[in-house]
Amino acid sequence: MNIDSIGKYIRLYRTKKKMTQEKLAEYADVSPAYISMMERSEKYPALITLIKIANALDITPDMILCETLNREYEMKRSVMLDDISELPKREQERIFAMVNLMIEEAKK
Repeated sequence: MNIDSIGKYIRLYRTKKKMTQEKLAEYADVSPAYISMMERSEKYPALITLIKIANALDITPDMILCETLNREYEMKRSVMLDDISELPKREQERIFAMVNLMIEEAKK
C-alpha cells in the first residue's frame, strides 16, 4: 500500500483538468496551502475532503486511492484505457500494437 500516492494523483488529475490549487481548494473548502501539502504527501485528506476533491475533479475517489487499494493495476488499466480512447484512432492502433509486442515478449 502506497499512501503517499494520494497526493500524486490529486496533482495528476488537477493538472489534467488545468485547475489551479487555489480553484481546487475553493471547491474542496480547504486552503490552497492544504492542497499543496496533500500534493507533497505532507498531509492526507479526511474522507469528506477526498470526496469534495474527487467531485471537483469529476473523478471517483478510487482514482485517487488506486495505489492504496488492492486493485491498483485494475485501476491503472482503466485510467490508461480512458486516456487512450481520447487519442486519434491511428495513435490507438500504434499503442495497442506496441503493447501486444511487449506482452508477447513477456510471455517468452
